[in-house]
Amino acid sequence: MSKQAKKKANWGVSYGEMVSHEFVKSKLNVVCLVFIVFLFAVAVLAPFLANDKPFVIRIDGQLHFPVFKSLRASDYCIFLAAIVGIVQLLLIRRNRRRVDPSIRGAVLWRQICISSSIIFVGVILIFVFVPRRLDATDYKAMVASGRASGAVFAPIPYGYARTDLKSREQPPSREHWLGTDDVGSDVLCRLIYGSRISLSVGFVAVGISSVIGIAVGAILGYFGGKVDFIGMRIVEMMMAIPVFFLIITIVAFFPRSLLNIMIIIGITSWTGDARFIRAEFFKLRKQDFVQAAVSLGLPLRSILFRHMLPNGIAPVLVNATFGIAGAIFIEAALSFLGFGVAPPTPSWGQMLSLGVSTTGRFLWWLTLFPGLAIFFTVMAYNLVGEALRDALDPKLRIQ
Repeated sequence: MSKQAKKKANWGVSYGEMVSHEFVKSKLNVVCLVFIVFLFAVAVLAPFLANDKPFVIRIDGQLHFPVFKSLRASDYCIFLAAIVGIVQLLLIRRNRRRVDPSIRGAVLWRQICISSSIIFVGVILIFVFVPRRLDATDYKAMVASGRASGAVFAPIPYGYARTDLKSREQPPSREHWLGTDDVGSDVLCRLIYGSRISLSVGFVAVGISSVIGIAVGAILGYFGGKVDFIGMRIVEMMMAIPVFFLIITIVAFFPRSLLNIMIIIGITSWTGDARFIRAEFFKLRKQDFVQAAVSLGLPLRSILFRHMLPNGIAPVLVNATFGIAGAIFIEAALSFLGFGVAPPTPSWGQMLSLGVSTTGRFLWWLTLFPGLAIFFTVMAYNLVGEALRDALDPKLRIQ
């Protein structure tokens, strides 16, 4: 018998394996998950899929690599987050085989904290040390005039900020697969870069709301009594305020920037996570392992976030998928109404608002394609969230 088979025989099927088995029972769940992974890959690789800068070009007998020289700090931040995320998934898979199921929750929580710290520190260092580069060279014109040769462009050889008034408001064609907008920018290129905005808003906003919700819910659930009574009244007051109108009101007082939108959505969407963690901590605080930790005199921070949180974070992870879908939808709605990111930064909601031109002409391709992108992305996250909820809840599992 192999070493892995012996471990499986001794430990049995782990909780994570049972959840994975329940999740993949439905082909729709797998399709939605594959779509999310595909969208994630498109967002990460956007500079290499759509760019008016060539990968390599020969100018005056020398090779140049404009795409790699034009990468910005935000590009490196996305690459860092993607690499850390992939490593995290590989470690989770490794832990399923080598780590005792009784401590996998604590190990996973420790890895998440380390990964978040690496991303946070890395983003700060990248924005401090990576210089801002602006390359306005028209490499296509250089190739056409014979000044350069051997250029290899991306599959979609357009930049999302490039304008071409000669080809403005053109329907889908062989040159522009999904048409152009009101200033002649390629719609497919802007859709690809718009996926970055949507996913960034979704993940960062949910990260902020999860941190606030976990901290508030842990304190309320652990202490109970007057602390819980006063805290829940504050949570209920936040829940009674229409979140979308609150976000619009706050956004109106701040400059239009992606960071402001992510922070505002995050600090107004934490109540759900707080309620979930509060309920879980109410159940966990009387458990033997918590009482033992209290008897040993461990600090409150260790009791809450090292011993209790890994055992009660599952509902928050499920709610995070719904939160990402909600944040994407809110950002699209804000951009549609003119409160989102400022042009030329692409956003699906902003593109959707251009469906009717200033002359009254209906640009169906600017309504159809961004609308489908928003619809399928939000639907995929919601379906994955429902599938995780059903897989995690033993009462809802299909026997």
